[in-house]
Amino acid sequence: MIADIFLMSLDALRSHKIRTFLTLLGVIIGIGSVIIVTTAGSSVRIFIEEQWNIFNPTGMVIGIGTASDPPQISFRDMGFTDHDIDELKKLPYVKEVAPIGLLPLKAIKLREGFLKWQSKAGGTMYATTPALLDIMGMELEEGRMFQNKKSEIVMSKSMTQLFGKDKELKVGDTLYIQRLDGKLIKTTLVGILKESESSNVMSQVTSLSMAGPVDPYYTSYFGSNVGGILKRVTAYGILYASATDKEHVDDAKNNIINYLNTSSDAINYKDKNSDFVVITQQYIISKVDQIMSVMSMLITSIALVSLVVGGIGIANIMFATVTERTREIGTMMAIGAKRREIMSLFLYQSAMIGLFGGILGVILGASGGAFIIQVLNQYASEFGGAFTAGDIPLVYSTQWFFVAVFFGIMIGIVAGVMPARKAAKMDPVVALRYS
Repeated sequence: MIADIFLMSLDALRSHKIRTFLTLLGVIIGIGSVIIVTTAGSSVRIFIEEQWNIFNPTGMVIGIGTASDPPQISFRDMGFTDHDIDELKKLPYVKEVAPIGLLPLKAIKLREGFLKWQSKAGGTMYATTPALLDIMGMELEEGRMFQNKKSEIVMSKSMTQLFGKDKELKVGDTLYIQRLDGKLIKTTLVGILKESESSNVMSQVTSLSMAGPVDPYYTSYFGSNVGGILKRVTAYGILYASATDKEHVDDAKNNIINYLNTSSDAINYKDKNSDFVVITQQYIISKVDQIMSVMSMLITSIALVSLVVGGIGIANIMFATVTERTREIGTMMAIGAKRREIMSLFLYQSAMIGLFGGILGVILGASGGAFIIQVLNQYASEFGGAFTAGDIPLVYSTQWFFVAVFFGIMIGIVAGVMPARKAAKMDPVVALRYS
């Protein structure tokens, strides 16, 4: 009996091809819109998260600022000492801690002869420790890491072409670094950093283009807030750190904050109105994820309106079908068809519209999503700037494929309930007289 009802429903749809097509079109567009939106949302979300990957997943930034939400770090405030760094390394769940001393350079010079020099604008150099590479998830391609108290540096692969491709710097080359105060420091290139396989906006901003040891490059900080006027203390405004594993990032963060607020040197040096701030990579990603979730919910809600419109179209065609088939319904009842079978006939018909519309909508949405991502990547490439940091990946939210098809069927059934009940409640005698 179910097979007969299914075939009768299919025949009814075929008999009104244009009407059925237009009704299907409403469902297809609605479900296709949802798939396109969810595909674009998932793809852009992953792209944006990749852009904010500053460290490995266990990384964090330690600074002085305001512990609000979101937290704020002031790069001008100094306070962390070498003693603090040593003590932080001893804390549970803390793997590495590296100081960050930003050294603005006036120029980088290459000597080509006794009186012949080639000079390029300097930029900023990191004065730090070898632990920074592990925290930032970087590796050496050639050479070795610099050693403390030696005039040695490492630089990125792209930085080696500072003086031109024909004069690419190599491990062992001698350079001269000129600080803003004019002091010229002779240094040796001992290592070249491996280029990251993934490119993102934040890696372009925070990438380690050149780094050397704290001593002799980073100047000590003097001032009454740091050890007193007569006491020389090397102070840092920013520390990078990493936890032992992803599961204990929050534990490491809490231990760091507790140490800094109780027994650190920095508590005596920082401004009383400032806070110690620890920003983890996981916190950054979670905030980006929250923003993208709100945007996805908003856009998806708009797309779902199209599905409701499709459901109204199904209800409309089913009411029209019931009216047109009144005599046929009366005939079926007269020869013994039960009310539930009459109701099933129309519910099957509306559910089939939802099913076919859902399947075709998923196909349309998958194709449309791929097209949208291709257009976005092309636009981003032409736009340039920050958006040139990699392509947006095509990521399908496959669970939405099944949800969309199921939702299409449910819309068909719900939209067909009232017309089906109307057909099932007909008086067969009245129905047979209908013309």
